[in-house]
This record gives sequence, C-alpha cells and structure tokens, in this order.
Amino acid sequence: MALIGFAVWLIGAVVAPVPAFAAFLAAYATGVSLALGVLVLVMTAHLSGAAWFAPLRRLALAIAGTLPLFALLFLILLPGVGALYPWVHGTPMLGARRAYLTVPFFVGRAAAYFALWIAAAVLLARRSVEAGPDSWRPSRGERGLAAALLPPVGIALTFAAFDWLMSLRPEWSSTIYGVYVFAGGMLGALALVAVAGFALERAGPLGGAVGTRQYHALGKLLLTFVIFWAYIAFCQLLIIWIGDVPAEVAWYVPRLRGSWTWLSALLAAGQFALPFLLLLFRSSKTRPAVLVPIAAWLLVMHYLDVYWLVAPELPPGARPGAWLDLSALAAVGGSAVAFGVWRARRLPLLVHGGAPVGPAGRSAGRAAAGA
Repeated sequence: MALIGFAVWLIGAVVAPVPAFAAFLAAYATGVSLALGVLVLVMTAHLSGAAWFAPLRRLALAIAGTLPLFALLFLILLPGVGALYPWVHGTPMLGARRAYLTVPFFVGRAAAYFALWIAAAVLLARRSVEAGPDSWRPSRGERGLAAALLPPVGIALTFAAFDWLMSLRPEWSSTIYGVYVFAGGMLGALALVAVAGFALERAGPLGGAVGTRQYHALGKLLLTFVIFWAYIAFCQLLIIWIGDVPAEVAWYVPRLRGSWTWLSALLAAGQFALPFLLLLFRSSKTRPAVLVPIAAWLLVMHYLDVYWLVAPELPPGARPGAWLDLSALAAVGGSAVAFGVWRARRLPLLVHGGAPVGPAGRSAGRAAAGA
C-alpha cells in the first residue's frame, strides 16, 4: 500500500506540486501527532501508575517507535517548503518573526524535535525490555525517565505545531494552537491504541490480556479528550471572535463562511457531539463491539481535523484533490503500519505474569494471561 501510494503521489508531485505537498503534509502531520500522542500516553501512564495500561504498554511503545520513520519522511517535505510556506519567499508582515522563520532554522528545529522524540521512545522501550520478564509495572527508572522527558517532549510538540502547521499563515498566531494540536493528537492516539489493541487481541498476540478493564479505561479517556478537544477549539474561536481583530479573524473566515463550512460542521458533530453522546454510556465504553467503531471513527475525524488546519490555507486552485489525499494517506499510513509491525516483532508485545507474548512466545503468554 505504501509503495502504491508513493508512486501515485510522486506523479502528483510532478504534475501539481503545491497540492501534492499539501496532501502529504496533512497525512504526515496526522501520523506524527498519533505517534507523539501515544508516546505521551506511555509516559503519563508511567507517572500515574496506571496498572490497566500494562497489557498495552509494549504495543504503545511499538507505535511510538515509528518516530524514526517520520524523521525520514520529513525529508520528503523539504522540497515542498517553498511551495507550502509563504515566509520562505519573505513577506513584509512578518516583522520580528523573520529571524525565526528561516529555512535553515526551520530544518534545524525539526532535527532537534526528532532527536528528542526518538531518544525518548528508544530509551523507554529499552528500559521496558531491560526491566525483565516481570516488568508489567514500570520500574523506578522508567518513571524517572518519563518524568524527565515529558515536559521537553510536550514543548517540542508545541513548537512543531507552530512550525509545520501554524506557519502556513505566518502573519497569524494563536498561543493555544499547540494545545489544540496536542488535544487532537492525544484523542487520535487513544483511538489508535483501542483499535490496534482490539485487533491484536483478536489475532492472538494480546489474546486474553485486553479485557473490560482496558476498554473501559480507554473509553473514559476518549470521552475526556473529546471534551478537552472541543473545549480548546471553542476557546480559541471565542477569544479570537470576541477580539474581532481582522488579522486574527481572517484565519477563521474561510473555515466558517467559505467552502470549508461543511468540514467545520462535520468536525463539530463527528469529533465532539456524536462521540460525546455515545461515550456517555458505560456500555459503550466497556463493550469493544461498540467502543472500537467509535475509536475508528475518531481516527478518521482526526485526519480531517488536521486537513482542516492545512488545506484552507492554500489558494482555491492549489487545493489537493481526492486522489492526492488518498495517495498521501496510503504512502504515510502504509509505511507507518509496516514499520510499526516490524518494531512490534522486535519488541515482545506483552509481559504479563513472567511470560512475554510475541512472535516467539504466544502460547506461553496465553497460558500466563489465562492464569
């Protein structure tokens, strides 16, 4: 799927470079936000002592382990920097931001972000393996590592949101923008863990380990971040609209009064109203037959949310078509899934009761989980 997606996308990059790179940016930012959201989830679970997360910890570390792939995929975006970001060509409205928005500094910051994120994911995975076969509870070293790395990882995520998404309109800024991107990414990450955990529980690697306790906890967190995302989105809109500063309101005008109104309405209903109503019921949070489709729906909504941040900033004639969007999604999503599966095979997916469950120890793991 990744190879087909890249082949089609490369044709688009030659024929229509601006729409092609915009489609790739939307898919890429979605994937990075999911990997980072899962990384934050792992560190938060370490610090809070979330025992329910133990069967899903190695799965989450495998997903966070895809960050080196996204560092490589970032190189594909570099030729499109001039096509996507107006500040590359200079604009008199930049003012003091001109020193910050330069291509060398932009690339250097991205390298620093990925160095930090990859180091965090690798160190946490290594500590998890070194802790031994009875490491279903995070060790003191893992908790200390999570405490030290969580703040810089969050700060880097915020500045990456400024650099890669907010600077598509360099004269516009919002101090809450990074929190908005984090909230959406965390919501998508929880949905991804729910879907992947369900698939692996049914396929065998996590058989007998993921149950009502895990689904209920994931459902409660999904409800929490559905509300949090909606709260941050509404606060940003309300503050900017009340201020009524033309330079700030201009960012919302095409999204609320133009051709993108339908997508704004879909996000309000699909990423907040509908999942909020469904997740209020305990049965929706404890039954995988109900929770997993909701989580899958939220993954789709998260991509559309990132797309809503990217595509309206382009001129009408430069907006990507469906074939470019789908090819970019196939390229990024296919390569991320393939890399994640490879990582999962190198890292036993479950350590529970002294028996690792992975390609080499599935039967013993099932017996331990049953016991």
